[in-house]
Amino acid sequence: MEEDKKLKRKRTLHMISNIFSYTLIAILMIIGSFLVFYVIDGKICKSKGKTPMFGLFTIISPSMTGTINVYDVAFVKRINTDNLKEGDIITFYSENTFFGGTPITHRIVKVIDSPDTGKLFMVKGDANAKADDEKVKPSNVVGKVYFKIPQLGRIQFFLASKSGWIVAILIPALAIISYDVYKIFRLFLLKSKLLSLENQHGNI
Repeated sequence: MEEDKKLKRKRTLHMISNIFSYTLIAILMIIGSFLVFYVIDGKICKSKGKTPMFGLFTIISPSMTGTINVYDVAFVKRINTDNLKEGDIITFYSENTFFGGTPITHRIVKVIDSPDTGKLFMVKGDANAKADDEKVKPSNVVGKVYFKIPQLGRIQFFLASKSGWIVAILIPALAIISYDVYKIFRLFLLKSKLLSLENQHGNI
């Protein structure tokens, strides 16, 4: 009875281990496919002078604090600017050289339709006291923010550092080595059990 319980326990643990492994592999494959598509789509759009279908932008300014915090990553999807409305959060490039081509993520507080200038977007950071002086042109809009990934940017900044690169290489390497050692240890135990059984049968 005790051996049956141990066998059932081992089978259960083995099944849980397999489920965990397959789930992890599936998640990594999904993430990998997403990143491949992201890179390929970005390069194709860049060669054609178009905006990529979607983008991931790390927030480095506290202007949207409360809604999107510093180090959050905004998922931005390309959208027809005619469909943008008041209340939408957009990522755009400013024509002000002060920002040096850094994308800005702010909320639309007013859509301005003018026969002289065409459509313009008045934007404001949720944490800012007043709206931006610059009105955003549709041609400078990257896309609309659909959701955020909290604090993912910290990982990005960490991996960009020297120590981050070392950890990124070291951890997977240690994981692979540990798994190989585990497999060798299990094989050694199995061989020991087989030898023990052979010796027992030989003594009978």
